[in-house]
Amino acid sequence: MLGSMHRIAVVDDHAIVRQGLKTLIDANEHLELIAESDGTNNVLEMCLNSKPNLLMLDISLSNTNGIELVKHLKKELPKLPILIFSMHDENLYAVHAIKAGASGYLNKNQSFEKYLEAIQTILSGKKYLSPTMVQLIADRIHSGDEGNPQDKLSFREFQTLKMLASGLTVSDIAEKLFLSVKTISMYRSRILQKLKLKNNSELISFAIKNKLLD
Repeated sequence: MLGSMHRIAVVDDHAIVRQGLKTLIDANEHLELIAESDGTNNVLEMCLNSKPNLLMLDISLSNTNGIELVKHLKKELPKLPILIFSMHDENLYAVHAIKAGASGYLNKNQSFEKYLEAIQTILSGKKYLSPTMVQLIADRIHSGDEGNPQDKLSFREFQTLKMLASGLTVSDIAEKLFLSVKTISMYRSRILQKLKLKNNSELISFAIKNKLLD
């Protein structure tokens, strides 16, 4: 249980989601929504000014990537707990979120009770993953499984894999991610090497088999 007032900041580019979280936070006497953003403004500046005890951050913002934003924020504010929430399957993104420095990952489809549970867990100084994800990790450890093959990839490599499998060219991806064609080509080579694939056809088959396409 939360015993003192905790300041929460929310970043999501959908107003209806922010309103839902505001309703949840306002209903708890120990939580206070002190800042919110659609992600178009400077999130770091918002956090520096408002000094939240917890930042709730959507992984898929229209103008930036939540995972990369987590990395940036943790460099400047290493003690700031961040709860990532997303429509994406946690089996695909939760590991990347935690590696980037997030304190937890929650699927947006969860009930308000689960949101409150995640908030309370992180504010108590712990990490939060759903029981399903915890069980999956435990099963992997017990079986000696190293996890999903794609977990070997960096987040940028994972993004590139998904885009290549969706039919985008190296040039298309470079434009979307604001990176050079040379950099994306390097990511592609690393992906093929790490996943032991030979070409784009095998890469697409891998993505379909592992349900990586949205």
